[in-house]
This record gives sequence, C-alpha cells and structure tokens, in this order.
Amino acid sequence: MQNELSASVRPIVARPNLLIGVAWRRAAMAVAIAVFVFLAVFNLTSFPTTWFDEGSHLHVPKTLIRFGTYADYSSEGFRYYGPTIGVGPTVMLPIAAAFRLFGIGLLQARVVMVVYLLAAVYVFYRLANMLGGQRLAWVATALLVTSRGVALLENGRQVLGEVPGLFFLVAGLALWFAAWEKASWKRLALVGLLVGLAVVTKYQYLLILVPTLGLAWLANLIYYRTTPQRVFIVPGLVAGVCFALWQIYMILYLGPATASENLAALRTATAGAAMVFSPALMKRGLEQLLSLKVYLFLLLPALVYGFTRIVPRRRDAQQWGILLVLIGVNFVWYVVASISWLRYAFLGLAVSSLFVARFVYDLTNGFQLDLALRQGKTIAWKPVLRLALLAWLAVTLVVPLGQTARQIILPEANMPAMMAAYLDAHIPRDKLIETWEPEMGFLTDHNYHFPPALLLNKAVGYIWLGGATPAQSYDFVQTQHPAYVLVGGFARWVNLYPADVLAASYHLVTRIGGYELYAFNQ
Repeated sequence: MQNELSASVRPIVARPNLLIGVAWRRAAMAVAIAVFVFLAVFNLTSFPTTWFDEGSHLHVPKTLIRFGTYADYSSEGFRYYGPTIGVGPTVMLPIAAAFRLFGIGLLQARVVMVVYLLAAVYVFYRLANMLGGQRLAWVATALLVTSRGVALLENGRQVLGEVPGLFFLVAGLALWFAAWEKASWKRLALVGLLVGLAVVTKYQYLLILVPTLGLAWLANLIYYRTTPQRVFIVPGLVAGVCFALWQIYMILYLGPATASENLAALRTATAGAAMVFSPALMKRGLEQLLSLKVYLFLLLPALVYGFTRIVPRRRDAQQWGILLVLIGVNFVWYVVASISWLRYAFLGLAVSSLFVARFVYDLTNGFQLDLALRQGKTIAWKPVLRLALLAWLAVTLVVPLGQTARQIILPEANMPAMMAAYLDAHIPRDKLIETWEPEMGFLTDHNYHFPPALLLNKAVGYIWLGGATPAQSYDFVQTQHPAYVLVGGFARWVNLYPADVLAASYHLVTRIGGYELYAFNQ
C-alpha cells in the first residue's frame, strides 16, 4: 500500500521539478536574447566609430537621396565605380529609404544594419536547430555572436556587406536543406534567389559560393547519391541569373563604356586584394585562423572532427559536408590568395561556429555536466575531460562577450563626429577639401575631393605587399592646391599626403584625435 502511494506521488513531485527546469531555461533564453539585443543597439553611433569602408558605402545612399543618382560623389561629379559594387543594393536601397523617411544620418543607416543583424542571428539559429536540435543551436548561435574572430556585433552594427550577405545565405541554406525532402521547383528557385541576393550583397561571396555549389553537386553525383540533381542545379542557375541581372542593370544604367571600365577596374582590384599569392601573407593568414581569438583554439580540432560527420552516405551528413566545403573554400582562398585580412574569412568563421558547437556537443553528450569525478579512489577521466571541455567552452563564450560588451558600453571618443562638428562650425561648405577619409563625406556636406577608387589598389600593395606608396601616383594636392587637406587615419596609414608635400604649401589648422586639418598658404 505504501509503495503504491509513493508511486502515485512520484509523478506529482516530478512534474513541478520539470516545470521549474523549463522555467529556468526559458528565463535564461530570455536573458540571453535581451543581452544580445541590448548589445546590438546600445551606443549605436559611437561603436564602432565610422571609418573608411563604412564611409565610402554610405556615400551611395546619400548621393541617391540628394541627387537621385546611384553612385559615389566627389567634387568633380559622380563616380560609378567603387562603393556601388562594394556592397549591393540590398543594403544601399533600404538605407536610402530610411534616409528618405527619417533624414540622412548615421543612426538611420545603422538601424537598418541592426535589422539585418537580428535577422541573420535568427535564421542562423533556425539552421543550427535544423541540423542538431535546440541545445546545439543555442551554443552555435552564442559562439557566432561572441567570437572576436567573427566580430559579428562589430561588423553587424556598421554599413558593411558581411552580415546582410550572411542573412541571405543562411536563409537560403536553411530553406534548401529543408526542401530536400520535398524539392519542389518553387522552393529551389527561392533558394537560388536568396543565394543570388547574398552574392549581389557581397561580391566576395561569389568566390566562395560558386566552388562550393560545384563541389557539393559533384559530391552528390559521385559519392552521396541521396538527392536529385535539380536540388543543386536549380539553385545554382537561379543564383547565377540573379547576379547576372544585376550586372546587366548596372551596364544599362551606367552605360556600356562605364561598365567595361568598371569591369577592368574590378579585375585590377581583385588582383591586388583577392589574388595576391604572397608566402608572407599566407603565413599570416594561417596564424590568424589558429589564433586565440578564433574560438580559443577550438577551430582546428572542430573542423578535423567535422570530417567524421560527413562520411556516412546520409542526407544529414551530406548537408554538414556542404557546410564544411564552404568553410574550406573560404579558408583556402583566404590563406592562399587574399591579403590575409581576417574579415575576408568572415563567412567561413561564422559557419565554423556550427562545427565548434557540434564538436563540444558530441564529446560532452549534449553539453551534459557530470560531477562524479571519482570512482572510489581513482579519477574518472571521462567526466573530468568533459568538465574541462565545458569549462573551455564557457571561457570561449564569456571572455570575448565581456570584451565586446565593454567596447560597446564604454566606447572611445567619437573623433569622426568631433571632426565633423568642427568642419561644420568653422569651414565654409563651398571650400574644396582634399581627403581620403570618406566618412567625412557622409558626416558633413562640404565640397570634398577624394582620390580615385583605383588608387586603393596601390594602397593595398603598399601596406600588404611592400609596394610603392600611392603618393607616387597621385599629385592632386601639388597641382590643384585645394583650400584644405584633411589627413586622417587611412591617409596617414598609406602615406598619401607626405609631410614634406604639406609643409611646402599648407599649415596646420587643427588636430582632433587622429585627424589633422591643413589650410593652403595664401
């Protein structure tokens, strides 16, 4: 009788415990989401301070609103090459719409980027959940958000193409993998459209996705044989058509002569930044991938372990294999051919968080903590190793998150905004200012002249390959004698305006942070 009573009471006791556990998990999830959203929006215009790349991208939507032209702008007129292909219309047009509705400003632009950031994290979680369940999804997403190597919050709060491109690609991958069971033409076409938008958003992704889709198709054809060929062919064709239509539009919009010049310039820029093949840069790129800030040294063992996940001839293994191929293509190009700037490995590093999470998940039986560290007088090595790995994972998540949170909550002084305020207060807008700090062309409405876009290729060669300084190919200051020259971090980095050139005809007006404003000696 007593045993029967105990048996009847046991489920009643267990149910509150279960409910308490569920409540704690939901509370933890709510806190994690709140922290992420807070870090995504707090001090949005102060961290990171706007800089060369973001400033150049912001020129396009500003020019579109002010002049009705999709182009960059300098004192001599419109420039159709440069920022117009650095980031696609999927970013430029929503920002232009925000400018139209709420006025031109950095906050308006970055709010659009935060929407992309939140959407990218959401679809990434959905993809991870599809591949490995809720626990793996939460950890993989946390790794994506916190990793200093990925720098998702830093990149996602700026007007850059990496995070919007990630959103379109991951959304496409999630829909693609889900469509394998019922691979309708409509779904596959939508997958291709999303992949195509990812490539239009960030041209660099073209270098990664074309080989990835090709190798994935060959692997299915030769090894896996689990999926109809249209699952690979249709998305690839639609993505190619999407990218081609944008190129055709650019040709018609800009005119064939300008488009051919753009193509030649793009080839030149690609050779200077994406097809370098420098042994010294190869070494640097490899060291960066194996550095402390890339998942606290977990990247390499996770990717090696990933090969064990892709061997079975099953659809789930094949999907993990596609992701591993994508990472491999990105990393090989990054190490072998790029200028080894870690942002060029963004896509591969972001997707790698899935493999790091899978690696720890499998070795800890689903992130289970076993505190039975001794068996009698002997050490239970399996629980000890599991505890050590979970502690390693916790440090991998918490320390970078703290570093990023500190930068966001306590940002450094906003020198670009301070310099822009000085220019607005003291410099007439009709005076010509020569500068290679494009963020100023967005923050103020002064009459700026910027060096030509192709000079950037020479600057890359100077910094990364030890080539000649771009100043040897650019004499605008000496020949045109602009009223002012504004020297900031980028121009100083590439030594575009040497001190002796400025000293010959200019004098220092003010210095604010890393900016120096020089006036022509009348």
